[in-house]
Formats: sequence, C-alpha cells, structure tokens
Amino acid sequence: MADIKLICFDLDGTILEKGTIITDNAQEILEEAILCGAKISTASGRSIIDQLQILENSNLGHSKGWPHALITDESSIYIFDGKNYNPLSEWNEMVNRVWRKNLTIVRRIILEDLERLREKGVSVQNPIASEEVERRNLIGLLFSNIEDALTYEKELSIRLSEEDMDGEVQCNRNWYFVQILPRMSGKGNTVFTLANYFGLKPEEVLVIGDSGNDLNMLDSDYGFYAATVSNAEPAVKRVVAKRGGYIASHKISRGVIEIVREVVLKERELIDTINYLDINEKNWLAWI
Repeated sequence: MADIKLICFDLDGTILEKGTIITDNAQEILEEAILCGAKISTASGRSIIDQLQILENSNLGHSKGWPHALITDESSIYIFDGKNYNPLSEWNEMVNRVWRKNLTIVRRIILEDLERLREKGVSVQNPIASEEVERRNLIGLLFSNIEDALTYEKELSIRLSEEDMDGEVQCNRNWYFVQILPRMSGKGNTVFTLANYFGLKPEEVLVIGDSGNDLNMLDSDYGFYAATVSNAEPAVKRVVAKRGGYIASHKISRGVIEIVREVVLKERELIDTINYLDINEKNWLAWI
C-alpha cells in the first residue's frame, strides 16, 4: 500500500459523536497523521453551514489549521487557506450548472413521489428546504424505516433512467435518506477531484464511510484505499472486504482512530524503517 497523503472521512455514523463533534481522541490521532504528512478532509452530504458549525463545536478549522479541505453536499469542495474555507470555484460551478439544467425535472419527480408514497401510507418527508435545493445540488426524501428507503432507492434509480436527462443525475441512499444528485458529483468523483487538486495519486488516499452513499468512494474504479467502521451497513462492510480494505472492530470515532492507527501510522512506521535500513545499507556498502 502506498504512503497515505490524504484522509477523507464521512461525518454522520463515521466520526461524529452525538452528531455534533469530532472528539479530542479522534483529533489527536488525525494530528499524528498530519505530522506524518497527511492532509485531512471531510467527505459528507452535510452542507457547508453544518460543517462549519461542527468545526466550531470541535474547536477545529482556523483554531488548529485543519481540516485542510471540506467536501460538502457530496459535490462541492472548499479549500482551507489558514483562515477561511474557500470554494474550489471551477469545480463547484461546473457541478452546479449540470444540476440547474436538470432541476425542474428532479423537483417534479420528488414532489410526485412524495404525494404518491404518502397516499400509500408511507411515512416520508422532503427535509431540504426548497430554497436550498439549487445551492446544495441535491434533493431527496427521508423515510421513517430502512425498508421503505431501500425500496424507493431501487424505484427511483429505474425512474431516473427513464427520464430525459441524458444520464446526468443519479440517486443514492444515506441510511433513511434517498437523494438525487448530479452524476458527475458523488463522493467518489469529488474525492478524486480533491486528490488531483493536491497532486496526489488515488492510492495515496484513504476514504472512510459507513452507508450506501459512501459506496461511490469505497467501491469505485478510482483506486482509493477503503475502510469502514464496525457500525457500518453490511453492504458497506462487504464492499470494503472485497476491496481488501480495513474494517474496524470499533464503531464511529473509535473505529476511525483504529483505522488511522493501523492503516496510516503503522504504514508510515514501516516506510520509515525501510528507509532507515536502506540508508544504513548504503552507508555500510560505501564504508566497505
């Protein structure tokens, strides 16, 4: 495995405790990774406003100098300059143009399905305010149970393939929330774009997630190193195992701590040991 230079993690269900903070213990292990040369980024469906609030709750951001980037709404990238998180404008605007092009159709689909499902007695709601939909590049329905969400995800995928949108949108599921978003976005392609921005190879990127919407980065053709926590969905664990990735024995933040320790820090120790032996071998050969 290559030396990890970028760690991208989902928030809810992956590292956040109580839904609001990144714990001091998790921060400490990530700071060790930073000292070893890694950059840190979120890879979340949460908005930029939500993520900045989480950083404030956790005393991160400008107070500690990281995360080095934020991936928000599974589509937008913000780069930290030491004071502020600035949009990666060319990428963000390109994704938003595609979204606006298809927005009328996806709004209609969601509103029609919301009415249809409620008539059938399904407990469902549209949780994203209308004025936020265009800005956040996503829209979706939130279900009360996972079975209804799984069923609707399949139905929606078929419907999107039948609509006249040139294949420019996709759907995925984050536990109980089934959403539509641009096909060019999703966590996989957005992490890939961020890695390119930092000049990194895919194999130098560690991605950590727990739910269906993380599969795009965990089970992709990009070549990231995939890992997951013990509380992840069974399908996510199967994908990570198939990829030869790391499945933590602990859940949420303790799982992330375990992953970083085993995947990043031990690998760094091994590389340092090999380099040390290589240097000493060269010195010995030069001496004789």
